[in-house]
Order: sequence, then C-alpha cells, then structure tokens
Amino acid sequence: MSKPLFQISIGGRRFAPTLIPTLAFLLLLPLLLRLGIWQLDRAEEKRDLIASLEAKSSEQSISLERALQLDNPDQTKVTLAGQPVPDLHLVVDNQKHEGRLGYEIYGLWQIEPSVGKSVPGYVLVSRGWLPRQDFYQKVPTIPTFEDQKLEGQLYFSKGANQIVAQNAQWQKFDDAWLIGQFDLETIAEKAGEIGYHTAPFVVRQQAEPNSPFVRQWELVASPPEKHIAYAIQWFGMALVLIILFMVLNLKRERQDESANG
Repeated sequence: MSKPLFQISIGGRRFAPTLIPTLAFLLLLPLLLRLGIWQLDRAEEKRDLIASLEAKSSEQSISLERALQLDNPDQTKVTLAGQPVPDLHLVVDNQKHEGRLGYEIYGLWQIEPSVGKSVPGYVLVSRGWLPRQDFYQKVPTIPTFEDQKLEGQLYFSKGANQIVAQNAQWQKFDDAWLIGQFDLETIAEKAGEIGYHTAPFVVRQQAEPNSPFVRQWELVASPPEKHIAYAIQWFGMALVLIILFMVLNLKRERQDESANG
C-alpha cells in the first residue's frame, strides 16, 4: 500500500491521500476549471459577435463594391446589380426550420462587369428554405429565379466541412442539383464544375412578405447559452472530482490508531 503524503484528522476520520491520486487530481482539476472558464469566454465572444451582427442588420444596404472594401464585410447588407441565372439551382437536403425538414435553395446571380473586375462573374445566392412536402419528394418545386434586383447579406464560409466534401454525392433533377448535406465550399465547387465560377461568399436574400421562401438564418452556429451550458458541465465535473478525491482518501480511523495517537 502506498504511503500517504500527509494525514489530517477530521472528526473520526483521517484524510490521507497518496501520491498517484494526488497527482491525477492536481493535473485534472486545473484542466477542468480552465475548460469551464474558456467556455465562459467563448460565450462572451458570441455575445459581442451577435451584438455586432445585429447592428449590421439594421444598417442600410450598400453596393457590393463598397462592402468588399470593408475590413470585415461578413453579414453586411448589400444590393447587387446584374441578373439571375434562371434555370439552375443547387439544393441542399435535410435542412430544418422549426423542427420541420426541408431544403435550402441556392441560385446564381450574374454580376455586372464593373464588379466582376474584383470578383468572379457569378455569386451564389441563398434564396431561402422550402419545406419538404412528403417523404417521397426528391426536390421541391422551386419558383423561377427572376428577381430584378438582389438585396441581402453577405455570408463568408467559416471553413470547409471535410466529411461532406469527401463524401459529396450530387443528384441531377431537371434544372436542380441535389446534395444531402450542407457545405458551402462544396456547393461553390459544384457551381464551378457546371461552368459558373463564383465569388468566395454567398448573398442570403432578404426576407420578403409574399415570398414562398423562409429566410431566417442563425447569426451564429452556437449561441452563448450553449457555451454557458458547456461551462456548467466542466465546472460540475471539477466539483465531482473534488468530492471523489475527498471521499476516496477519507478513511475511518481505527480504534488502535486512535489509542496510540
């Protein structure tokens, strides 16, 4: 049996931790606490980010040229001149809205040559979400993309989803290409294969009262509340570790030891 590092009498018990459990405790406890604090910091970062994005959403739309000159054009409201590509859509299946399955529909917008000097000639446009009508439906009935002007918010990719990219399987249905999972870079790559080389961002169309599309996007993928929940979990694990360390190293004193003491 390992020799205790020290002994402390507490009532009728003796707290006598040994070397290996103590080292494990001293290594794990700071790690768990730091992870909890990191999640609290992430929650604060998300609050600041959401506040910034909400402020952007209340601003007036500007031209794409002006937006791309900003230090951080992500989520900036823009107006684009040009024309839609009417007979082509890239459809992402298995997209949920308020618990209902559906599709996110991407179209293509041809921008004017003056803008095209700084970006490719086409822009991916998220037209919004359409519901799945029944289990057997492959692609939805998509309204023709014939908008006279394009207004929305810029959205820049936050990084490729390698799992989706490596396992992307497209299906062709008339004027629509269907993929089962979302990855913005994979969608842009498919548009390029078809012959439409796109800018490194998406325009998420602004909501319209009579549109069949639902246009409600989350400002951030993980809200601050989720990081708070993670922090509570880490701090809870730290508390459990402290309790276990105390309980497992707290022994009842034997009568002969008490007598000798």
